[in-house]
Amino acid sequence: MKIVIDDATSLKDAVDTIVNLVEEGLFEFTNEGVRLKAMDPSQISMISFFMPKEVFSSYGLDEERKIGIDVDKLSKVLARGMKGDSAELGLEEGRFKITFSGAKKKRVFKLPLIDVGSGLEREPKIEYKNYIKMDSEAFKEVLKDAKLVSSHIRLILEDGRFRVEIKGDEGEVKEEFEKDSGEVKELHVHEGARATFPLQYLEDIVKASKGGSQITIHLETDRPLKVEYDVVGAKSVYYLAPRIEST
Repeated sequence: MKIVIDDATSLKDAVDTIVNLVEEGLFEFTNEGVRLKAMDPSQISMISFFMPKEVFSSYGLDEERKIGIDVDKLSKVLARGMKGDSAELGLEEGRFKITFSGAKKKRVFKLPLIDVGSGLEREPKIEYKNYIKMDSEAFKEVLKDAKLVSSHIRLILEDGRFRVEIKGDEGEVKEEFEKDSGEVKELHVHEGARATFPLQYLEDIVKASKGGSQITIHLETDRPLKVEYDVVGAKSVYYLAPRIEST
């Protein structure tokens, strides 16, 4: 196995979409690209990650492989990649090998492989009919506002607008985005939906999104939230369980 990406820092950015939720994962190196499906330790959220082979400058596999890796350690090693470095991924002596190459310089790191079981087979089978595409930084600002008063946030999609409601011991916050606002790129509402989610997990989910990028939020009443966005060609899809509230 010899996989090379010209910009080592972009690989770190892609892995950052995983590390905020998952401690360890089973990476699948397939003929189409690199995949990972994993739950967070609390089993409240899930990520489905895919980095297509076209993102890499060289993608050589002798066979498809599944490799268990400590994601936090992987992220810390990738953080040592410098601007202008390339990164080569491979296997050597039963370890995951990362080689950074720069101007007349080479650095090699090896990480132990770990047993993380068979991994997840599929994503939740939910038909999502309501969604909003909005600026990622605008949504992050909503979460910052929410954090001032509560640990949970209620998301609402209605005809022509996206609303959030936050209530806690420290007060209340309400925010509204209309369909034609600058922050909202696209809004589709079938019947409308609302659900409440833990704020910390939402922060972790969108943390790795880049400024100027878009996130897509799929919402159904009291069903898992689906959030997706791309980073340097890698696609991350997240699912987050709601807090079911009595009426």
